[in-house]
Amino acid sequence: MNKNALRGFAVSGLLAMGLTACGGAGTSTDAASAPASETATPTPSEVEFRTYSKAELTKIVGDVRDGKGTRLMVMPDDRLADTLKQVKDLLANSVIEPAACTSFLTGGGVQMEEGATMSIGASASSTAETAQLLSLFSGASEEKVKAVAENSAKDLAACGDIQMTVMGEVVHASVKALPTSAKTSGAIAYHSTAAGTAGTQEQLFVSAVKSGVVLVAQSTGTKVMDSDLPKLEAMLDQAAELVK
Repeated sequence: MNKNALRGFAVSGLLAMGLTACGGAGTSTDAASAPASETATPTPSEVEFRTYSKAELTKIVGDVRDGKGTRLMVMPDDRLADTLKQVKDLLANSVIEPAACTSFLTGGGVQMEEGATMSIGASASSTAETAQLLSLFSGASEEKVKAVAENSAKDLAACGDIQMTVMGEVVHASVKALPTSAKTSGAIAYHSTAAGTAGTQEQLFVSAVKSGVVLVAQSTGTKVMDSDLPKLEAMLDQAAELVK
């Protein structure tokens, strides 16, 4: 089997968001894909809900710095469009079991909603083995974004084991919730391991919702460790602070 099915799980999870998932890379890394912790969930932010433009999201992403103090590199629009198309094509040709976990993997489908916009940035320290990414999504309806915030922890608890069949190729993923020290209200974190005959893909996520923005920081690749979480939390918190 080639790596399409395994990478398909990563792409789906990456651009998935909604407190579950997603991203792409702005470096030479080819980590494109896509939406929890079991700690007490803080009270949601009181920032008024509104839609943020692509320019506003890109400005926020570009102002965030990675663990080495370097500004994130923003994914170009053409690559971003290609990545989103890739996700839609993969999901159209995939079967996810349990079926109820489709929402978990796609973050409630926020990025697929008409009018939704997004921006993705990558840490300059990303490598071919591990990429650190920050994804921001806006433009979905207030009802859908609220549903993502309210259901993410519950969905995570129910989706510890997931199977994704992509055009006949099977990838199995195990997902574990992690405690998070992120300062952003309502943040959740988790680590997923997706395995198929082509190899293994690790992903570490911390996500939150603030105002009309779904924020996802992640580390993805073959050498992802839970000890990377503080770096992701720092990126998430920086971005959340810029959402006014």
